[in-house]
Amino acid sequence: MMIAGAKKIPILRYALIVMLIVVLFGSAFYLYLHYNKAEKLRSNFQKMVRARESSSLIDSCIVELYSADNSSRMYALTGRKWYSNEFSRQIKNVRDIISAINANDKQSANPTGDDELGNLVSEKKLKADNYIKLMTLSDSLMRSARKLNANLKNANSKIIQQPVIRRIKTQVRIDTLKTMAAAKAPAPKKKFFGRLFSVFGKKKKNEEQVKAPVLLAKRTDTIITTTTANPMVAQAYNNYYTKIYDANSRLRANEREMLEINNRLINQIISSLKKYKVAEQQYINGSKEEINTSLATVLYEFKRLSGIMFLLLTTVVIIILYNIWKIFRNEEEMVVYTEMAEKYAQSKSRFLASMSHEIRTPLNSIIGFSEQLTQSDLTPAQAEQTNAICTSSKMLLDVVNEILDFSKYETGKMSFEQAPFSPYQGIKEIVTSMQMQAGKKNIALKYDINFSEDICFNGDYFRLKQVVMNLVSNAIKFTSRGEVVVSAFITGAAPGQQMLNVQVKDTGLGIDKEHLPLIFDEFSQVASAQKTANYGGTGLGLAICKKIIELQGGSIKVTSKVGKGSVFSFKLPVTAVQKDACVKQHQAEATPYNPQQWVQGRHVLVAEDNKLNILLVSTILKKWKISFDVAYNGRQALQLFEDNRYDIVLTDIEMPEMGGIELAQVIRANGMQDKAEIPILALTANVLKEDRDKYLSVGMSGVVLKPFSEQNLIDNIAAALQKRHSMVTGVA
Repeated sequence: MMIAGAKKIPILRYALIVMLIVVLFGSAFYLYLHYNKAEKLRSNFQKMVRARESSSLIDSCIVELYSADNSSRMYALTGRKWYSNEFSRQIKNVRDIISAINANDKQSANPTGDDELGNLVSEKKLKADNYIKLMTLSDSLMRSARKLNANLKNANSKIIQQPVIRRIKTQVRIDTLKTMAAAKAPAPKKKFFGRLFSVFGKKKKNEEQVKAPVLLAKRTDTIITTTTANPMVAQAYNNYYTKIYDANSRLRANEREMLEINNRLINQIISSLKKYKVAEQQYINGSKEEINTSLATVLYEFKRLSGIMFLLLTTVVIIILYNIWKIFRNEEEMVVYTEMAEKYAQSKSRFLASMSHEIRTPLNSIIGFSEQLTQSDLTPAQAEQTNAICTSSKMLLDVVNEILDFSKYETGKMSFEQAPFSPYQGIKEIVTSMQMQAGKKNIALKYDINFSEDICFNGDYFRLKQVVMNLVSNAIKFTSRGEVVVSAFITGAAPGQQMLNVQVKDTGLGIDKEHLPLIFDEFSQVASAQKTANYGGTGLGLAICKKIIELQGGSIKVTSKVGKGSVFSFKLPVTAVQKDACVKQHQAEATPYNPQQWVQGRHVLVAEDNKLNILLVSTILKKWKISFDVAYNGRQALQLFEDNRYDIVLTDIEMPEMGGIELAQVIRANGMQDKAEIPILALTANVLKEDRDKYLSVGMSGVVLKPFSEQNLIDNIAAALQKRHSMVTGVA
């Protein structure tokens, strides 16, 4: 059942949100890429312009350096001040160009420093000034030598004789007499510097060792030397200085001519470079203008695209927020729907439980009394009618059980027992028990089990038998001829587990492709097959089987061909245990005991408000020679319990004035221990596990579900009494 106010969120809405998010991120990434490209283009353009400008400045710097060097040489050669000023101006231009280059490339590893350049220029000027001074001095000396040579000649270009030059030299001679000590130890003759140091030295000679000489005689000599000029030497000096001056003049003339040629060459180169620079600058300006225009166009397009993308992204964000709001609203509706569905499921579960209770209560009387009638002397017609009543009531009970099981699976309240069992014995028992049903239709029912009888698994034996029995029963119902084969084998699964594989193959009607995918759905039935087999049902059997298998971690499937039959198979993960566990379990179940010895002569308190159920219980207890008292409500039952001594209490759950749960709680709170520990069995049509757990939690000894058979009731009473006896005596 669907609530009309609840809406499903369309898949297209989710797809639209995902698409919009993809568009959003794609657009953002697209803008990011284009922005990076534009930024790289701008950066590369700026680097190119700076590099081009720096290259142009370097060329200009080289030209200026050549010009400055030429001016420096001309200044050094000629000494003209104009070349010095030109050199200073050109060096200043070089410094300005280098400063501009450093400004264009601030990240240069070793930029040329202005201080270093200034020092070099100052040093250049100083060297040039010194060079000029030396050249001036050299020229002056050359000119002086030339004038001197000219003065040494007469009007006929002959060397003038030099006057006689006299030199007078006076020598003084002194004769001395040395002492004996001095004679014995003559001092070594000292050189000039030695004598000079000895005069100014501070050493004092030992007067005892050295004695002053004795003056004997003094003599003075005068020497007069006369020299005359040599004409050959003057002529050689004249020729030498003349050659030097002439060579120097020719060198200066050649150097001047070379520098003038160099100057004209540099001027020509500079003129050509300036023309090239002008053309290059024009080209650069044109390229710069073109690139600026292109870059402006790109940036404009980028700006326009950014605006469009911004509007698009804004629209996308609005749409996403709108869809998120719609989803939020839808989620609220889904939450409300879920709460209503949970309430509906709980109401349905309570309704099914109530329906089960209400149906099971009259069924208890129908099945119980029909069972009692079959045990009495009846005519053949009466026996047939009684059997019909039993069969119909059991069919009705099966329908109720199926609906109740489906409700438990749907609400997640189904639990599975874990106990050792033998899969071989379980499948064999099912096939054996259904041989009669297959024999009525002349169908062969076989089994093929490919594992040992000793294999023991831990799991829910009852639910496994329920699935296999349901599949075998359906195969027999929809097979008119041929056979039904049940096969089973074991395969490996996860570590510590094995996989139980069971297949039920028949040669029946088969299922068409249209209904095959729906065969495990709730209330699903193939109308043609139902009509052909003349069999109805609730359509819950296969759905319940699917739930049982899947809730235990297994899987179930079907393959079928119309007219050739079907194969239902399932895989169920199980845990292998020692075979001794199954042997003990089988021995415990097969241990024979006589309930007569436990129930005969016992005194029982029966608390039940339904007179038909009281009549049925009374009939069974009388048949087994059990005395009893009857109470029609909880308070009356409590009064009887306090006034009398009973061996066991049989109580309904839902009674007027006081229910069975309250009655059990009061009994367990009794001050007398022997009365407080009396066995209490619940007679109820509530079959849910949580109800059973609740009954046991308040102190009840066991539960007898309605409808119950005579043997079922007696066995439960005997088991409770036996357990009580074991607890009291300590003997099992």
